[in-house]
Amino acid sequence: MPSFTTIALLAAVFLGALPQECAAQDLSCRNCRGGNKRCVGDTSLQAITDEDCAVCLKSGSHWTWPCSVDGLCWCWDSTKPKYKPALSSGFEESKTKPCDLFTEEMFDEIAPNAIHPYTYDGLCEAIDWLNERYDEKAFKMGTVQQQKDEWAAFLGHTTHESAQYTAARENLVCARTVERGSGTYCKPCKDVNFDWNNRYCEISLVANGAFYEDYCDKIQTPPFGCVCGPTSEVDKEDLKGLINPNFAYFGRGAIQLSWNANYLKASQVLAESSDTLCSQPELVATDPRYAWGTALWFWVFNKPPGVETTSHIQSLEGSFGGSLNIINGGLECPADPEGYHARAVVTRLRYYCIAARVMGVRRLLSMDGCEGLYEAFEYCVMTGFCPECNDYMVENTPEPTKAPSPPVPTEQPQKFRSWTDDSWMAGIKRRDSSSIRISSGLGIVTLLAAAYFGAQ
Repeated sequence: MPSFTTIALLAAVFLGALPQECAAQDLSCRNCRGGNKRCVGDTSLQAITDEDCAVCLKSGSHWTWPCSVDGLCWCWDSTKPKYKPALSSGFEESKTKPCDLFTEEMFDEIAPNAIHPYTYDGLCEAIDWLNERYDEKAFKMGTVQQQKDEWAAFLGHTTHESAQYTAARENLVCARTVERGSGTYCKPCKDVNFDWNNRYCEISLVANGAFYEDYCDKIQTPPFGCVCGPTSEVDKEDLKGLINPNFAYFGRGAIQLSWNANYLKASQVLAESSDTLCSQPELVATDPRYAWGTALWFWVFNKPPGVETTSHIQSLEGSFGGSLNIINGGLECPADPEGYHARAVVTRLRYYCIAARVMGVRRLLSMDGCEGLYEAFEYCVMTGFCPECNDYMVENTPEPTKAPSPPVPTEQPQKFRSWTDDSWMAGIKRRDSSSIRISSGLGIVTLLAAAYFGAQ
C-alpha cells in the first residue's frame, strides 16, 4: 500500500496539471498576501475605501461586510494598472493572436451581409484593447485548439443573437430607425402589432400617451444600474409615436446587451465610466468598439449568481452548453417545446456548426450544461435543418469520430446562407422582449435577442 506521503505527492502532481481556480484569489482577497498584492475596494459598487477591505485578509471574514459582498473587495497586483480582473480560467496565455486565427476572409464567409457597426477590424480592435488591459484574455488562453473552440462558440452565439451581424438593435423596439436633423428615433412595438415580413411597426407602443419602460429595473440605481424610467413619445408633431433611444436600454450589439444594470456594468469595463453607456446607450448600436465590446464584456466578465464561471471559461473547459446556459439558460436550457425558443435553439446550433467548420474545428464542444441541448442537436440534424452539423453527429455524443468532410451536404451555402434571405427560416420570429429575467448578485442580468428570423 502506498504511503500517505506518496499519495500526497501524486495528488499534488495531478492537481498541478489542472488549471487552477483563481476566482477566489482574484475577487475575494482570501489569498491576497505577500509581494505586491493589495486588497482594494470597488468604489463602483459601494462607497468603500481600501482600508475597509483590509479585514478581508483575516480568516472567517467572508461573513462580514465588506467581504460578504461578492466582488466588493478584490486582489490587485500593484505592479499593474488598477483594473478589476475578470474571473480567471487558470489556463496559460497563448502566443497566437486571436485575429491570426480568425481572419477577415472567415468573417466574410460567416457573415457576408454584416452591417455597420459589425466590422472585422472593429472586432479585432475591441479584442486587442481588452486583452492588453486584462490578464484573462479573450480567444488567447490555452492551446490553439482551445482558442479555435472558443472562437467557434462565440461566433455561433453572436451570429444567432444579432441575425448574422445584420441587427444592431432589437427589432421590436427599433427595427427601422427614423433619422431627423435632431437625431435618431425608434418606434417601439408590441409583437401583435409588428409586421415581421416587412419589419415594420404598425401601431407604436407609446401612442396615445402610453409609456415604454421595458428593460428598466428601477430598483437598480447607480452604482448598480443606470437611472431609468418610463419613456414617452417625442413631443413633436413629426415625431409622434417615436422615442429617443438614448432613454432606453433595449437589446443592442453583437450579444444584444439589455437592461439598465448591464449597461452600467459594461460601461465600467469598456469606458472606465459608468456614465458613458448610461447616457449614450446608442453607442452600442453605432460604435464598433461598443457593439463588439459589450459582447466581449458579457463573454469574459459576466458570471451567473453563485457560480464562479463565465461563458469564456465554459468554452475553454469544453462546454458549449455551459456557455449557452449563462447567455440564455432561462429560456433555452431547456426550451419550451411549444414555444419559440425550441426553434431558436436549433438555429443557434446550426450557426455554431457553421462557425466550427469555418474555424476548422474537428469536434464540437460538449452539449452538457444546458438541459435538452443535445436532444435539440439531434433534432437539428435528423430533420435536415442543420446540414452543416451532419459530420459532427454520432450516436450518444456530439463529438465526431472523424473531421468534417469538405463538401457541404446541400447545394447551398458555399458561403453559407444569410439570415436576410433564408426561406428555411420561414415562421421563426424573435419574441425575446417578453422573456424572463435572470438575477445576478447586484443586478438583473438578461440577454434578450433582437434578431428577426422572419418568414420569406
